[in-house]
Amino acid sequence: MRRRGLTLVELTIASAITSLIALAVAGSLSATSGLMQMEDRAAAASARLARAEARLSDHAARARLILHQDADEVLLWLPSEPFTSGPTNTQEYDRIEANELAWYLHDPTSGTLTLLTTRDRSDRTVHPLSTDWDGLRLTMQVQSRLTVTSVLEGIASGGFRVEDDDACSVRRFSFSGTLTDDVGGLQVELGGRLAHGQRHPDCP
Repeated sequence: MRRRGLTLVELTIASAITSLIALAVAGSLSATSGLMQMEDRAAAASARLARAEARLSDHAARARLILHQDADEVLLWLPSEPFTSGPTNTQEYDRIEANELAWYLHDPTSGTLTLLTTRDRSDRTVHPLSTDWDGLRLTMQVQSRLTVTSVLEGIASGGFRVEDDDACSVRRFSFSGTLTDDVGGLQVELGGRLAHGQRHPDCP
């Protein structure tokens, strides 16, 4: 019996079918890889968001006063020492010292939320309640006296909600926004009510 070989037409058809199958497999792998990358980015964004929530919740629980706030900035007075009822500690607890200042800054241009604190954690310079806090921050930044810590990145839109700017009465701060699509597009809600706020001696 004679062997029958593949014709040119059959070879062409077989090659075309093989190419289609290869393209379908490659497309499926690419889609799967893209989906996995999106899931990885979303998981990483969720983890960063959880860390940011934990940090701001802890500071809300420990802050004494919200010294200043606007749409892109909140300044908290955070204690550097545990409170006791002793007269010396009570007096010191009433003083706003440099190492107790914590600025949260939102930069709409870069889509970041950062925390600024004193580089010298032993800096106990006392500041009155009437201090120009924006001016102080700018001065300390120029003098490289502040440490910048990234809190959250990839913010598409958002800002701090300001209900009252009176440091003697305001007891809540919150940041609301949305992350960019490439980091999950998650909704952001950070901050909270001060758990242990106090009145400063300079309050009326």
